[in-house]
Amino acid sequence: MKLALTRTLIRYWPVAFGLFLLALLPLIAGSGLIAMKIVAHLLMPAGIIWIVLGLWMLWPSLPKRRRALVIGLWLLYTLAGSPYLGSALLYQLEEPFYGEEQPTSRFDALILLGGGTNLSPGGRPAVGLHGDRILRPVTLYHEGMIGTLVTTGRSITESGTDRILSHETSRLWQGMGIPEAAIIELPKPRNTREELRDVAELLKQHPDWKRIGLCTSASHLPRALKEARSAGLDLLPVPCDFRSGGLALSPLWLVPQGRGFRDVQTALWEFMGRLM
Repeated sequence: MKLALTRTLIRYWPVAFGLFLLALLPLIAGSGLIAMKIVAHLLMPAGIIWIVLGLWMLWPSLPKRRRALVIGLWLLYTLAGSPYLGSALLYQLEEPFYGEEQPTSRFDALILLGGGTNLSPGGRPAVGLHGDRILRPVTLYHEGMIGTLVTTGRSITESGTDRILSHETSRLWQGMGIPEAAIIELPKPRNTREELRDVAELLKQHPDWKRIGLCTSASHLPRALKEARSAGLDLLPVPCDFRSGGLALSPLWLVPQGRGFRDVQTALWEFMGRLM
C-alpha cells in the first residue's frame, strides 16, 4: 500500500508542484486584497483555461510531442493574456508621444478620429472604453488651446444601421459646453484612411488653418500620422488615452486576464496596421 502510494506521488509530483505554485501566488501577494484578486482571476474563464493547460502539460502520461505542443499553447496563452507584455508593447507605440501630451501653442483646428463613444440601451451617446478621446479635446478647448474641433467617423461593426460616431461625439461635446458652431462633423469615413482623406478635403476649404492637431489614442497615433502623411497632411500629434506603464511588480499580473488580452491585441493590431 505504502509502495503504491509512493509510486503515485513520484509519478504525479510535477502536477503537485504545479498546484503548489498556483497556491503560492496569493501567498506572496503582499496584501489580503491582492490575494483575493489573484484568486478571483484564477477562477475566471481565462484563469481556469490557464490552469487546465498548465496541469495538462505537466501530466505524466502525456506523449513527448503532445507535451511540447501543450507547452507551446500554454506559453502562447500566457503571453497573449499578459498585462506586462501588453504594457510593454503599448509602450513602444506610445513612448514617442509622452512629451506631447500638453500642447504649448494654440491650434487653429483639432482633428479627432472616431472612437471613444458608446450608446446606452436608450440610444444616448456615452463615453466608452477609450473615452479620453472625447474628454481631452474638451479640456484643451476650455483651456483656450483649440479654435475649431473636427470629429470624424462612423461604425460599421454594429448590428442594424451604422452608428455615426462623429454625431455622438458632437452631442457629448455640446453637453460639456462646446458651442455647436465650434464643431465640424465628418460622418462618412469608416476607417482611419477614409477619415484622413475627408480631412484633406476639408482643409482645402480652410486655408486659414495653419496649425492643425491630430488627436487619437497614443497607441494609434503612429499609424494615424503615417496615413496623414500619405494623404499629404502635415498634422501635429495630440495624444490621449495612454495605456502603457503603471504596472507594479505583483503576482496579480502573472495570471492571464482581460486587460492583458485587450492590450496585447491593441498593440499587435497597430503593428499589423503599420505593416499593411
